[in-house]
Amino acid sequence: MKRRFGTVIAMVLCFILTVVSVYADDGKGQNPDYVTDYYMIVQSTQGGVDIYDEADTQSVKLNDSKIPNGTAIHVLGEKNGADNKKWAYTQYHGMNGYVPMDDLDPASREEAANEEYRTFGGKDVDFEVKVHGNDGNVSVYNGPGEKFDQVSGTEGIADGTTVHIFQYVQGEDGTNWGKTDTDGVTQGWLNLDRDTDYVNENVSADAPEATGTSGNVPVAAVTPTPEATPTPKATPTPEVTPTEKVTPTPEATPTEEATPTPEETEKPASTEDKESDDKQSQKTSGKNVKADSGMKNPVIWISGIGIIVIIILLIYFLKKKK
Repeated sequence: MKRRFGTVIAMVLCFILTVVSVYADDGKGQNPDYVTDYYMIVQSTQGGVDIYDEADTQSVKLNDSKIPNGTAIHVLGEKNGADNKKWAYTQYHGMNGYVPMDDLDPASREEAANEEYRTFGGKDVDFEVKVHGNDGNVSVYNGPGEKFDQVSGTEGIADGTTVHIFQYVQGEDGTNWGKTDTDGVTQGWLNLDRDTDYVNENVSADAPEATGTSGNVPVAAVTPTPEATPTPKATPTPEVTPTEKVTPTPEATPTEEATPTPEETEKPASTEDKESDDKQSQKTSGKNVKADSGMKNPVIWISGIGIIVIIILLIYFLKKKK
């Protein structure tokens, strides 16, 4: 009886271990054939690429929408896919996966950073922010994103330092990045949202389209004073000093109409659009992370069933033994 009991327990344990190991290998064998460290730029005839859990188009797709052309890819490894083609192992929105090499163009790190800056509407700006490092130094990066790695040979920027931002871009994940210099020396790119007291108004007030708002006091529109200066006609004062007729100055004060403040009120619209884009990108990223983390639940579920089965068998055989 004891031998049979031990055999049953051993079989159940073997079954559990087999199922768990098979599941762990299914979609989780992301180890590339070899490790690399270089950059490429997405350039596909489809306008973008998808990233997969494995080097196979039949595996789980990790993104909701295509990674657009012009996005920099940090290639962390390479692997021969199920289609016998090269696939690039990379990280996207915090998830590791594979992108087909056929849709990528080689580039240096600097070229990749510049291309992503251009693709996502980077602009020259001129404002200052204060660094928030929680009593520590804040890291600066070689491009607008942590995938470009930290600038080597620097210890970052100290907490509380006020720095000048001269380039700005909102990255593909919705994070705001600024390129900084100190005393004319370029430091690198800062995560404005996480590491500074940055607010969107800094850029909207400095953006090229926003600077046109200063032209909203359209001097050209206000200067129709040539029409309002028909004083030469009013100079027949010798007749009856018709100065009272000349005093229709109320008509000459249409300057209130010329102050097109409604155009100025359009400025919040741009920030609202930007906020809605941020929320949408955060929602997309959140869905991806949930989809990835949910893969682990079956392992716990299977293990739990196995434990319950073992307990039931133990109780059954103990009662039978009595």
